[in-house]
Amino acid sequence: MQEYEFAVPIVAVVRVRAENESQAREAVASSSAIASPSTDEINLANQAGFVMGKEAAIVAVDFSVDVDSVRLIDIEREP
Repeated sequence: MQEYEFAVPIVAVVRVRAENESQAREAVASSSAIASPSTDEINLANQAGFVMGKEAAIVAVDFSVDVDSVRLIDIEREP
């Protein structure tokens, strides 16, 4: 079997509670909450895929945060 590597853009909405926007941005950029899945999590996903009849297995997943792409979303808040 051959291995293939894909770059897949993923959008995540991360809600952060902080004193100011600068601190919130720093938390997003350095957070382990937005981390790659563990080997065990990948294995579980592969097992579920095989049960569903899929014949390909994910080998690894690496996430990184592009700090320049972090943008503040305006949300209406109740008073």
